Amino acid sequence: MIERWLKPLLRPFVRNVDAPVLFESFFVAAVASLLGIRAFLEFAGYPQIGSNGLHIAHVLFGGALMLVAMLLQIGFIDRPTEQASAVIGGLGFGTFIDEIGKFVTSDNNYLYQPAVALIYASFVIAFLVTRTFVGQRRLGQREALANAMRLLAAESDGAIEPPERARIVRLLDRATQDSARTRLAREYLATLRSEREQPGIVERIRERFAKAYETVMAAPWANLALTVGVIAYAVIAVIGVGAVAVLTAGPATTNASAATVIQFLSTIAGAALIARGVISLPSSRFAAYRWFRRGILVWILITQVFVFYSSQFAGLGGLVADLIAYGSLRYAIEREIAAGRD
Repeated sequence: MIERWLKPLLRPFVRNVDAPVLFESFFVAAVASLLGIRAFLEFAGYPQIGSNGLHIAHVLFGGALMLVAMLLQIGFIDRPTEQASAVIGGLGFGTFIDEIGKFVTSDNNYLYQPAVALIYASFVIAFLVTRTFVGQRRLGQREALANAMRLLAAESDGAIEPPERARIVRLLDRATQDSARTRLAREYLATLRSEREQPGIVERIRERFAKAYETVMAAPWANLALTVGVIAYAVIAVIGVGAVAVLTAGPATTNASAATVIQFLSTIAGAALIARGVISLPSSRFAAYRWFRRGILVWILITQVFVFYSSQFAGLGGLVADLIAYGSLRYAIEREIAAGRD
């Protein structure tokens, strides 16, 4: 409903087709930096940078990282830079928001207990804002054409990989067909070679990984192995969060009780999304991957944040495992799209 009201105001703006993935990268990087910093400070005994009355707070490093991300976004138009700026910006935001306790207390208390709720609220608000202004609506004809031309502009060496060509074709199919720009874009796309003459080491490594993925997933036991692995991972996650809650149980306080409830509810919610993916797996591997990714994102952005404040070791270990799972799912989804199975 909000999107419908805002649509006339947002009409002059053109959405980026890669925005949902870039926002995911931003938030995942933010949570990773936040928990990483908290763990480092705890293990290192809260060291300070500076002396003789000076203290260089890491909020400044967060601001510097966000500045780098903005400069990259302004100065370059290629997709790798977009991904890099999203990750760097997320690392900067997590580093920045980590010190919120200092700025909402009169005694600059970094360890202010309700800070975790304020940090989580900032993530929720940022997520809702990005969903409202960008959303999941299908790109309009003008937006589809603009994104196709942007992707074409990044192919400056006269060659294009087949998956990228197919992606641009799909965007042009959504664009206004009687537009001269659409016709010219199709003609330019047709002039690009499908393979680079001398692929670099990165391209060769990517090709090997792609072939390995296709070989493994073509095996008759692949779906069964994937189902067993995903279910086992979800069961271990639920049991692990329950164990952390029991082993770290202290005096019953409102904050502790609320954190425990959020841990359990978010863990169950993530497991439910993964279970939905298991149901989708026989009919569509791509759909299943997307449900798995949603479940992992719930664990990364909600569960691990609150587990961390009960047990830093468990929270950090769970985050590392979830980040590996998330990265693997991102790659698998890209391979399914590249193969036309989305």
